[in-house]
Amino acid sequence: MPDDIPVVEGCRLLVLDEWMYHRSWSADRFFQLLPGAAELTRVLSADEARTWFARTSFGNGTGTCRSC
Repeated sequence: MPDDIPVVEGCRLLVLDEWMYHRSWSADRFFQLLPGAAELTRVLSADEARTWFARTSFGNGTGTCRSC
């Protein structure tokens, strides 16, 4: 749900990354009949990505991320 995605400085911020390990289950949708969509409008430059990541709890040292 969009409301579940945190708002950071007025933008909903969703960080996508590679899986840290292979999972033994399928990440299926919970509501098969509820349509969903995502559109990649552009890829951030490395500098932009660092700037946005620094605004997250993982990037600012307040989160717990095993791969960071």
